[in-house]
Amino acid sequence: MSDEEDYLSDKFLVETSGTTQPKTYAQRRQEALKQSRQRNEQNRTKSRRQREQESREDGLSKSLFERARQDKDAGANKALGIMMKMGFQLGQSLGRSEDSPPTEVAALPDTSHSPPTSHTDSSKQKRNVEPLPLNEWAGKKGIGLGKRSRSAGASERIAKMAKMADEAERESFRDRSRREYEQRHAESRLVLAQRTCSNLDEEAGISFNVFWLNPNDADTIPPSLSGALSESFSASSAAAGGNAAQLRKQLQADALVSMGDNDVDDDDDVVNERQPESRHQEVFTLETLKEAVHFLRLGPCDRLSLVLAYLREEYTYCFWCGTRYDDYADLKQHCPGPGEEDHD
Repeated sequence: MSDEEDYLSDKFLVETSGTTQPKTYAQRRQEALKQSRQRNEQNRTKSRRQREQESREDGLSKSLFERARQDKDAGANKALGIMMKMGFQLGQSLGRSEDSPPTEVAALPDTSHSPPTSHTDSSKQKRNVEPLPLNEWAGKKGIGLGKRSRSAGASERIAKMAKMADEAERESFRDRSRREYEQRHAESRLVLAQRTCSNLDEEAGISFNVFWLNPNDADTIPPSLSGALSESFSASSAAAGGNAAQLRKQLQADALVSMGDNDVDDDDDVVNERQPESRHQEVFTLETLKEAVHFLRLGPCDRLSLVLAYLREEYTYCFWCGTRYDDYADLKQHCPGPGEEDHD
């Protein structure tokens, strides 16, 4: 009968297969940038000044004997070559060794009263085998005072400032390009959203809504409101932005066109006197005027978010789904979210 199996061995343990989660685009981009920086550091050619600094630090950190051991060529250095001709060997200390025979000294007059000199302490002292390290004297120092580092020169400061300005300009260009693209994208979506909003409002019996106004389309602005809006934007031109200036120019152009159409033919005046006025001139309140001014001063992205929120709240309509739901519960159940990224 064979020996019993050892149930505590590793072969009975179930090896869990390592499941690697897929990396996101941001993680892959960070790894690619890290690898690119490492390759640039490896392939980068050092400047002459940097090479000299590294060579100087390497030379000062090693003694003459260490370099001789590494190079295995003591004759290359004249000072070390002279010392070796005099009997010096690497790893020994300077001076006479203890085991060398004493030299004969001439007899001196007997001084009975002088005590015998003892050389035991000096002979037993441990001598230095390595030369003393190079320590620069940094001058007199007080408490908290140290050697001041060399300040950067004017050329280095100018180069650093130029590099910082270049990086800031690159970042600002990217931000500006991204912001312009987002505005163009929002303007194209805003036209469709406002058209849907006007259709739903007209079906509900609403004759005017501030969310219909578009500074790029003069047909969305009633004639009775254009004059009041132009006066309001002219009075607050300092606080208004690019949308206000664009709207003011558009309103002035529309006013000139309407005046030219009225003076084309005198017969039209006779016809207009005989026929009732087809357009109903609406009277807008001051609150409506203020709301229109604030709405038109907003950017395309902000105006689009307001129109889409109005469609969801008033008509349970999702612009991104293109569907009008029965009620709010149906909207919450079937619509993935209020944003465009939720519908990707």
